[in-house]
Amino acid sequence: MKRKKINILLILQLLLLVIIAAACEGIAVDQPGVSPTTSLISTIHPATLTAISASADPSATPDPDPMGIPWSSLRGVELEFWYIWDLDKPGEGINAIVDKFNLENDWGVKVNAVDQGLTLDPMGTIEIALQEGVVPDLMISDTVHLGRWYRAGLTADLSHFIDDPVVGLSRIIRNDFYSGIFESFTLDGDIRPGIPFTQTIQVLYYNQTWAGELGFSSSPGTFEELKDQVCAASAAIQERTESSQELAGGLLMYPDADNITSWIYAYNGVILDPDKGDYEFSSQEVYDVAWDWIKLGQDGCGYMISGYPNPIAREIEFEKFNQRDALIIMNSSQNMNQISMHANQTGRPDDWIMLPFLGSLRSKAVTANIQSGVIFNTSPEEELAAWLFLKYLTSPEVQAEWIQYSDYYPTRKDTLDYLKDYQTDNPHWSQGLNLLKYGQADPLHPSWEIVRQAVGDAFEDLFGENLGEISKLLEMLDQTAAELVEYSQE
Repeated sequence: MKRKKINILLILQLLLLVIIAAACEGIAVDQPGVSPTTSLISTIHPATLTAISASADPSATPDPDPMGIPWSSLRGVELEFWYIWDLDKPGEGINAIVDKFNLENDWGVKVNAVDQGLTLDPMGTIEIALQEGVVPDLMISDTVHLGRWYRAGLTADLSHFIDDPVVGLSRIIRNDFYSGIFESFTLDGDIRPGIPFTQTIQVLYYNQTWAGELGFSSSPGTFEELKDQVCAASAAIQERTESSQELAGGLLMYPDADNITSWIYAYNGVILDPDKGDYEFSSQEVYDVAWDWIKLGQDGCGYMISGYPNPIAREIEFEKFNQRDALIIMNSSQNMNQISMHANQTGRPDDWIMLPFLGSLRSKAVTANIQSGVIFNTSPEEELAAWLFLKYLTSPEVQAEWIQYSDYYPTRKDTLDYLKDYQTDNPHWSQGLNLLKYGQADPLHPSWEIVRQAVGDAFEDLFGENLGEISKLLEMLDQTAAELVEYSQE
């Protein structure tokens, strides 16, 4: 709220008049038979002194209007805030955070939270609403949609808010975000279509106990070490079952784009050329990923699980992992609660950890799946109010509160200062914190939403091909990606 300036000189002048008047009343008049009955000067009330001191304090200088918008114009602004969460507890957490903001913010802004996750196809429902011109003021969304919405003229560039000297983010705050997230979270180099709120990461789940029984004293640090361990696990499965068991192997391979990009990042590859805006799947790094991907299958160490037409493919991964039909699987950190390694054939539960994806030179990576705050184009006052809420939402204190509802990961390192007890009570979640430093975000390019599907299809096809076909198939993927980029710009 904008505060009115106080004229200190005028206050002091008025106070002086009060003191003089009080003095005049307290001076004895030389009249016969009259004696003085009052003190010379009345005492100034402590509250008056406090008010004078506070008004003279330089810290009381009101903040300048942000972006030329008067603070007073925010009072009474109401915002419609959309969110989607699959589980009840995260939704409960968002509503609690919104209620607290409405109660405590000094600007008189009210946020109305709307759960859009109550339909069978939440994003489909949202897309229909946006096409019909029904838009919220702000939303939390998966990053994959942000570039397309911005190019369609639906959402605002947040760089103007981030750089504003009054309500923006200082250099210190920007540095608190995990590297690989904030710096690269741009479209066309300088446009910021959203701000990272929370994240999950794509990881390798690794059965540490079983690996030890197979003779490995430590987790793998390179792809070659990983291959040694998953091949040993495949041999153990075959020996135990006396056959090559269906849907069992040392590594269960699911051709999801997040898995593929994680391997590419681990091999120091690049998905999208930042200068040309072109996809580069025919690069040497992606070729090496494809080669190792195919060899795992040819050597009997990896087994492919297709996502089509099997809608429960991801659940099968965890089922096999829990039953020692896989040493390693690839999945999201969000799904760690599906691991249930109770007493197995050894009579005791197994210990497991999360690993990053591994390259040949001890390089490591995970794909960070970021949920971002995005502001839709409305009025200047509503957009400013929306930014103030997003800034509140991404603060470390609020991120810490959200994590305790959701088990997601923060996007800011300083959030961990508020999660000491939570880390102690959730050791597997805490172990995953060590992987956040390897996180790399997917491209914000509008085409990535459809190109990512082509990537998954291509690597599923690659799995059964000869090694000599790799270059040809990756060049075809480049061509497909280029056509999809052109299609996304129509």
